[in-house]
Amino acid sequence: MRARTAVAEIQAYELMAVLRRDFLRLDLNESNWGCSPAVLAAMANPAMDILSFYPDYRDLEQEVERVYGLTPDRVLFSNGADDGIRAVMQTFVDPGEKVVLAQPSFGMIDLHARVMGAQIVPVPYQSDLIFPVAGFRKAAEGRPRLIGIVRPDSPCGGVISREDLEGILAAAPDSLVMLDETYTQFLGESCLDLLRRFPNLIVLQSFSKALGLAGVRLGMVAAAPELVTQMRKVNPPFAVNGLAARAGAAGLKDPEYLSRVVAGVQNEKSWLGAQLENLGIAVRTSPANFVLAAFGARAGEVHRGLLERGILVKNLDKIPVLKGCFRIAVAPREQGERLVTALKEIRGRL
Repeated sequence: MRARTAVAEIQAYELMAVLRRDFLRLDLNESNWGCSPAVLAAMANPAMDILSFYPDYRDLEQEVERVYGLTPDRVLFSNGADDGIRAVMQTFVDPGEKVVLAQPSFGMIDLHARVMGAQIVPVPYQSDLIFPVAGFRKAAEGRPRLIGIVRPDSPCGGVISREDLEGILAAAPDSLVMLDETYTQFLGESCLDLLRRFPNLIVLQSFSKALGLAGVRLGMVAAAPELVTQMRKVNPPFAVNGLAARAGAAGLKDPEYLSRVVAGVQNEKSWLGAQLENLGIAVRTSPANFVLAAFGARAGEVHRGLLERGILVKNLDKIPVLKGCFRIAVAPREQGERLVTALKEIRGRL
């Protein structure tokens, strides 16, 4: 049986055919610091009402309102930011409508736009990897249905300034601007406050990265109440499971742990960048929890060498502007030292 034309033309997201838990996982920007002990305590003995009955989101809603100032009518919970992107695209984008995206950027935005049959308007990064704001301004003049921006971006690490973001929001009032803030805790600032000024803004946040909850799949979509009302129509009423909701609420109740993780990432990012540069590897640090490392023509050999030593990194060699580069998630010192040791061994054999 045939799939819809828009679906049949899409290349599926491919997962590595390895048991990832047996590797040092530096490829998907997960938190190697783990989650808050408060989350583990909350998950240790889930009551029957969590497992046997449909979930109640009141505790999570209360924590989100306390931390972010967002009332429940402004928030849609999702199975990670990926699912939030799906909800936005499914609700607001019709076939043939224009969706503006940076290239490269987070692949799920492109994928879900294509699933809806959207016309992708790519805004390419240049070799300096600075966020291509001029290209976005120009694309916004074409009255697209949606403009997708990741801040900080991945894999390039570019960051659109608040001033430039506000300029695009103001210049394109009839276009939705979907801002993915998956890495916002590492940046140290959010644009959630702009929701009150710009009714065309939608902000996605994730519990996967700094909060260390990638395994439970929890995200949120924040927007004007009238937009959230429409998105609820395409989401099942209990889309987020009760364990994820409990974990998310517990994580938000421990801001001290989050602060320690963010500080640890920044410290180890500086250390890792210096170590790689000492090995003669060109490095670009990002405001997020990863670095870009350039290995040039030998990237494939280095990647294989790391796999042989049980280390996963994201090989970006197929992306023209990032050819020969790896995206490497920052990890605690012991794991960082394991990576550096492996690279020294591999370099000695090339």
